[in-house]
Parts: sequence; C-alpha cells; structure tokens
Amino acid sequence: MNKFLSFFKTTSPLILILVSVGIGILAKLIEIKFKNIAMGLQLITFILFIYALKRFGDKIFK
Repeated sequence: MNKFLSFFKTTSPLILILVSVGIGILAKLIEIKFKNIAMGLQLITFILFIYALKRFGDKIFK
C-alpha cells in the first residue's frame, strides 16, 4: 500500500494526467458491455485528473 501511495505522491502531474487519459480511453472501450465498470473507471479518471491538475497548479504557483 505504501508503494501505491508513494507513486501518487512522487509522480509528476503530467504522468498522472496521461495515466488518467489512458484509464478514460479504457473506460470508453469497455462501456458497451460493462456499463457499471466503465462508470467506476470514469469516476477514477475524473478524480485522478483533478488531483493531477491540483498538483500541477501547486507546482506552478508555489
């Protein structure tokens, strides 16, 4: 669990945005057959994207 949390704390915001875009694309691909799983992945994508934007803003306006 510590490795998982340290990934989000130490990774650059650009990589987090790219990961969220990748998860979003995956969610759109499986949306036809698995709507519930796709909705969960889209929620994770949104949260990760907002977190990355927050970290990016903190880095710029520090």
